Amino acid sequence: MKNHKGAAFILDADLITLRAVVGVVDEGSFSAAAKRIGRSQSAVSLQIAKLEEQMDIRLFDRTSRSVVQTHAGEVFTAYARRILDLADEAYAAVSSPAISKPLRIGFAEYLVPHHLYRLLSQFRRRYPKATVELKLGMGGSLLQDMKDGQLDVVVAGPEGEKGVMLMEEPLVWVGPQNDHLDTRGKKLELILMQPPCSYRKAAFDSLAKAEVSWNLALSANSIQGTQSAVAAGLGISVVPRSAVNKDLKIINKGVPELPATSIQAYSKTVDSHPLIEPFIDFLKEELAEIGRD
Repeated sequence: MKNHKGAAFILDADLITLRAVVGVVDEGSFSAAAKRIGRSQSAVSLQIAKLEEQMDIRLFDRTSRSVVQTHAGEVFTAYARRILDLADEAYAAVSSPAISKPLRIGFAEYLVPHHLYRLLSQFRRRYPKATVELKLGMGGSLLQDMKDGQLDVVVAGPEGEKGVMLMEEPLVWVGPQNDHLDTRGKKLELILMQPPCSYRKAAFDSLAKAEVSWNLALSANSIQGTQSAVAAGLGISVVPRSAVNKDLKIINKGVPELPATSIQAYSKTVDSHPLIEPFIDFLKEELAEIGRD
């Protein structure tokens, strides 16, 4: 194929082929990649083989049991992802419906440092004509705001009822990063968020079950307040693993086992805004990827 200047194109691959390459990397096999992009396994194998022949580069080392990226494959896949993201963004820019009514989102604050702004950026790229209003806070208060009609969807922990499961993650005990804590055989000084808080309840339940003595040193009104108090050495706390920042370290000895927690999406009714259901589906997809990391 020639361009208008008469020079040969260096690469002439369609988006389906690029999606096949990325699918093999993400799914770990040609058969799983084929299901993901709606093609047969033989078609995917042929597409990638033709691409490798065209570039005279091996993207994957194949055996009967595994598929492993070559170094060239890793580099090419990174570019393929960028091309696909841009292609999807271009399609969304011309096909996404204009929605004048803003989507009012409540987001539990402990998710903010790790997930929130990247997720919102990705969502806006998928729905570039959408308007988003964001409110941060504690899960319980956000759910009450939704009940009062002030929010359309809330992303929080397991505080509410009839939520859509987005992601599960462990609860962990944390202490200050620079302090060599030894909690074995000692009364635990606790820093917990104010009720109602599912992490606070999990801490009390696990301590009672293990018959561990404790003292509530501080009740904080935010996850940032909890993190700061722990980092300052006032005590230890229970947080989701996503909330462990650089100033905290996970404690594994001298503390009782904790249950898992979850991230869930709550909505009063999906009919109240046309983007509620797409937003929840988007979060399922994105947080599933985070959970696999």
